[in-house]
Amino acid sequence: MKFHPYGNTDPFKMPEFADELLNEYWEIAENLGIKTFLMYGTCLGFIRDSGYIEGDNDIDVGILGGGKKLTTGLIENGFICKGIWTVNAHFVKYNILLDVFFTPTYNISSDFFESFDKVKHNGRIYNVPHPIEKYLENRYGDWRTPNLREVWEG
Repeated sequence: MKFHPYGNTDPFKMPEFADELLNEYWEIAENLGIKTFLMYGTCLGFIRDSGYIEGDNDIDVGILGGGKKLTTGLIENGFICKGIWTVNAHFVKYNILLDVFFTPTYNISSDFFESFDKVKHNGRIYNVPHPIEKYLENRYGDWRTPNLREVWEG
């Protein structure tokens, strides 16, 4: 199996490790008082498929403020920072890539982040953009029909 340059493994193939990473991330963000939510493919998978999407090579989350504080908290808790940009940062733990969007409104209306809907996954409740159906339609068009893509092979 070939890995992404950051050494990550498809969360779909390692859901127990992906869940551990996401739970650790979520607890760190909540303990720091940072509003966080699922985005992009992770959000789509949890809403449509009740889990991670095969071929989606990362876990996508967004935050509203507190990027420097969150970055420090993640590193102090064993996340490896692979790069920080204006819009997002990449962290790796358990060989899975976590993509944190500091500016979730970069190419999406800020209306989706004024309040949050909820999705439950493995006993935990996660925030997702509101209204979730319109967010997913805006991002993916026909989001209800799975559209498998090729897995990145390097």
